[in-house]
Amino acid sequence: MYKNTKSIAILLAVYNGEKYLPTQIDSLISQTNHDWTLYIRDDGSNDGTNQIISNYCEKYDNIVQIDKGGHNLGCYKNFFRLLEVVDSEYYMFCDADDYWLPEKIEISYNFIKDKENQYPYVPILVHTDKAIADGNLNILFPSHWKYSRFNPDSISKFEHVPLRIVGGATAMFNAACKQHGLEPTSFHDAHDGWLAFQTARFGKIFAIHQPLLIYRRHGENVTDKDSSGTMFKNQFRRLLNLKSFLSYHFKLASDLKSYGYGSASKYFYYRIVVFVKIVTGKIMTK
Repeated sequence: MYKNTKSIAILLAVYNGEKYLPTQIDSLISQTNHDWTLYIRDDGSNDGTNQIISNYCEKYDNIVQIDKGGHNLGCYKNFFRLLEVVDSEYYMFCDADDYWLPEKIEISYNFIKDKENQYPYVPILVHTDKAIADGNLNILFPSHWKYSRFNPDSISKFEHVPLRIVGGATAMFNAACKQHGLEPTSFHDAHDGWLAFQTARFGKIFAIHQPLLIYRRHGENVTDKDSSGTMFKNQFRRLLNLKSFLSYHFKLASDLKSYGYGSASKYFYYRIVVFVKIVTGKIMTK
């Protein structure tokens, strides 16, 4: 177990990330808040990623490599491995190909502390908007939420969890969230989906209406489907492959039911109702 001596643990999972990793780490180093330690786990890369990590670890005492030489776990299990072995007061997931704006940590930290004062001893997760850029960080859409016609305050309850209301790299969460996030699960979703589900189930989720990171849309992203178009376009593309679409959602509904969400009919009801509201513009960002 790694005991973080700072307030915030940044958990960076990476695989073959040599192209963008230095820029991302430099954006962390340039943060206005320095009360953090960066924990990195290389998931068995075969490019220059491991050497980049070693170079930064030698230069900065608040950058730590986990499981050096460890085997490949896959993206989501890589994040869970980091969460499992790091003990901290607060956590942030970090993707190797993003770029954090200088005040991302400071604003998120101040915001979550304020919410904890309002709701003491409660699992709390806060998440931010993000800008969408191409591979060279040229901004395509200044606000993902406005582009997607999405108001996170309108869909932040437990029943809305199937809509993937939180992007992991935009979030900060407290240790109480980790406790529930590490519960054994066969949940049919990503690390951030499971964490959002558990937080909505046992605690509270709040949104910061400010883009605080730049998400690169370069065609190789593990989660590129999240930003490749509006929610309407994403859902329409999935509908074209109806069998796969239904199989995925029935499996997810089954998983959710086993963790207390409710029936499959409830799941599909909220999928349809919120989807219609998004398409008709009745759920809009501020």
